[in-house]
This record gives sequence, C-alpha cells and structure tokens, in this order.
Amino acid sequence: MSEEVVADFTGKLLTEDIDQLKPVKGRVLLNHEQLVLVTGDSKESIFLSKIVSTNPGSVADSVSQFFEEAIAVAYERNGNRRRAIIGGSPDTIAKFRTLLFKLLIGKQTVIAQHPAKRGGRVTDVPPRKMLLDLSESAIELSLDDKTARINVEAVIGFEHEQRELMDRARPTLILDHAAGNTTLTTYISLLSKRKLTFLSQFVRLNYSKVINDVRETEVNDTETQALISLYSAGGSASLEGIVTDNDTDARTVGENLLEKELVTEEEGVLYLTSRGEIVVTEQLESVNE
Repeated sequence: MSEEVVADFTGKLLTEDIDQLKPVKGRVLLNHEQLVLVTGDSKESIFLSKIVSTNPGSVADSVSQFFEEAIAVAYERNGNRRRAIIGGSPDTIAKFRTLLFKLLIGKQTVIAQHPAKRGGRVTDVPPRKMLLDLSESAIELSLDDKTARINVEAVIGFEHEQRELMDRARPTLILDHAAGNTTLTTYISLLSKRKLTFLSQFVRLNYSKVINDVRETEVNDTETQALISLYSAGGSASLEGIVTDNDTDARTVGENLLEKELVTEEEGVLYLTSRGEIVVTEQLESVNE
C-alpha cells in the first residue's frame, strides 16, 4: 500500500472472495484509497470508491455469533456486489468504524439548518453552508469559529426527505436529537447522495446500539406511564406531576427512572433523556399499530 496507512490491526474476517465458511484471523489495513484484508496467502483489496454500504443489518445472525463486535462492508467488483465482515474487540471496531466513515464521507462543506426545530417548533435559523466532520460519537457542524456537536447517542429518530434548502429541493437527512432539556431537529444535505447515505449509516450504526440497549432495559408499566406523562408535559415536570396514583411510591419510580438513565433531575424537576424518549416513542408506535 503506497498510501499512508491510517488503520492496521488483526481481527476476524469473513469475505466472499476469500470464501471461507467461518471467520478466520486476518490483518486489516486502511488508507485513504483502499481497504485491504489479508488472510494467510490471500489478499482482498477494496477501493473505498467501490464501497456501497456499511449496513449494520447485513451482519446476519448466522455469523454474528463468531464476532465480539463487527462491521459489514458491501462493495462492487466487476459489476457484482460482494461483502466482507470485519470483527474485533468493541474498542478496535469502534475506532476503525469512525476512521472508515471519516474517509468515506470526508470533511466537507454541507448545507445545514441547525436547529430547524426546537422542542418541535420551527425556528428562524436559516439554512447555511457549514463544514461537516465526524468524531467517534458525534457529527460536528462548524461555521466560522463555532462548532455544533450532535451526539449520535442522543439521536431519537432520523429519516430522508426532499427539503427546500437555499432555494432548491435537496436530498436531506433529518435528525431529531436530544440536547440538554429539549429536543432539536437538524437538516443536513450533502451534494453527494452516496455520501449522504453513508452519513445515515453512521447514525444508524450508533443509533442501533442505543436502541438495543434501551430495549434490554426493563421498564414496567408504571415507569412507562410516568415517562409518557413527562413527554406529554413537554419533557420536564415534577415527580408528583407525573406519578399521580396514590397507591404508587413516587420516590421509588423516580429513583428507578434515574438509575436507568431515562430521566435526569435538576432542582426537583425531572427531564426526559434521549433514552427515555425512545421508550415513549416505541410505546406510542405500538399503540398506533
């Protein structure tokens, strides 16, 4: 590899070109032009320009048992789509994933409206050209000497839409995310649809982890109802205002919600966290189905 290597580690690899039935130990090298996977005498070189997806759902259950943590990469070769799965420790894969996305998306100028909404209400902030960059846990939008960070673990929903930004309809990623004691909505449009897709996948990879973690958290009916009441109150209220059943120990409910990081508390007021909003959103969606 003539280019400067930005990642070099040993992990578990499963690729269609190398054609093994189970993951094998191999070396992973990444530079600004290509990803190289080496196992024994075999080497698979994947140009970054040929990568079409990093969809987390493509790590099938049938092979996920072999990996502590993994990322799947789909790419084109001679008109066909191929796939490689790269596994390693959670820390190693998290760092590799960030480096890969930084190379696939790149630091670039985007059109962003931040925030387009605050607490569900439209703001008067106009769309502007901003510099986008990624860190392991955030999307960063910079303008002049100011930088806004959107923590991906605080994202509570996202979708694609055509939005009118700077006098033109553009493919746009819409992010709903918790910020302090409120919810913000941010619009981001990239000139390249391919890179916009990768940005969505970057969000989805991290969002999926939070969703899975929240789903594994046991929340009883009383706690769920308290979260819904807090949500209906605008995301902040006193404990007594959301637990009104005289037969229920409100203090215990509050302590449980704090321990599960579904709410925060400040001067006797409870605030719904992004994790808490996910519980409410999923509950409301199940009721409407």
